[in-house]
Amino acid sequence: MVPKREIILQFKNQMKTIFNYVTLFAAALFMTNTASAKAHSLTSGMFADSMLNEKAPVFVLKDINGKTVSLADYKGKVVVLDFWATWCVPCRESFPATQMAINKYKDDAKVSFLFIDTREKVDNYVELIKQFLADNHYTFNVILDEKGADGIQNKFYKQYVMPGIPTKFIIDGNGIIRFKSVGFNPGLSESDVVKELSDMIEAAKKA
Repeated sequence: MVPKREIILQFKNQMKTIFNYVTLFAAALFMTNTASAKAHSLTSGMFADSMLNEKAPVFVLKDINGKTVSLADYKGKVVVLDFWATWCVPCRESFPATQMAINKYKDDAKVSFLFIDTREKVDNYVELIKQFLADNHYTFNVILDEKGADGIQNKFYKQYVMPGIPTKFIIDGNGIIRFKSVGFNPGLSESDVVKELSDMIEAAKKA
């Protein structure tokens, strides 16, 4: 027969365990609700609390056809600046939705999309880019990052303090970074991605 004291001790331990599980569940539920509320705000144009206010590094780079392109050329426009590379799988996965956004804004003179190709690992990457765009019928304005002091094609990648690619920057008409979107979530539908990107663009227009 188990002593009464031991039974009480076991009961207390069980209650403590149950309490811990309940606490963890409540915390998880709170975090989920908070995340859901934040996600809702990202798709509702409510960006006041998440907008950035950082001066975008000005670049002067060549596009894949040798034409000089500068961020200063786009003063007064919202610029969606997308850092990518031909070897980057998440970059390629994000592009169908990005092309949909380009199509949506193709008649909007106040919005432009620029794609900075960076951190390539082979010498013939310009040919690879051109073939990739042609194969997928993408209408991207691709410009080429320059080599940094370390000899790697990452000069402006580093100036924009990149954690990785793909990363998009939404820059307002005054050259101020308003939003930064890192990575790609394959769980989102293309329409959701376009909606979120569109909301950021519209918020940057009003900044």
